[in-house]
Amino acid sequence: MQNKVKKTAVFAMLLAVSLVLSYAESLIFSDVFLPGIKLGLSNIAVVVALYFFGFAPALILGIAKSVISLLIFGRLSALLYSVLGIVFSVTVMFAVKKTGVFSVFGVGISGAASHIVGQLVAACIMLSSPYPLTLFPVLCLLSVVSAAILYFPERIILSFLRKKNSFE
Repeated sequence: MQNKVKKTAVFAMLLAVSLVLSYAESLIFSDVFLPGIKLGLSNIAVVVALYFFGFAPALILGIAKSVISLLIFGRLSALLYSVLGIVFSVTVMFAVKKTGVFSVFGVGISGAASHIVGQLVAACIMLSSPYPLTLFPVLCLLSVVSAAILYFPERIILSFLRKKNSFE
């Protein structure tokens, strides 16, 4: 029972951290470069959840983070983009992680690229046009750069939690 309570508490903390990072990121990036382009800081919590809890909890965390942050920050119109991005991302990261061939770096890059695919699919649905797919090469390159930057904090956090045997 104590292990279940501990996992629930850690899951809640990951959700809270992801919301704080999402808010901080909205202040930093606020559509300065390209509309909708962000580093994806809040996805660090999703990657940690994937490694420590598995597919379903990571997906739930990602969707909860998306819905709550969009409700808090008033961008409900972006819900489809966010949810499809996280569904694609967590699904691909889980599959890539499950192969056992890739490190956290490879898992993160696959998640970032697939997040872009999910968002582009949402854009195609919203616009009833395949035109958004033409942005894939540029957005994919940006997502790989983002994933490379996020790899370092992800690796540090995962290493720390493993040393602490936080979930055993």
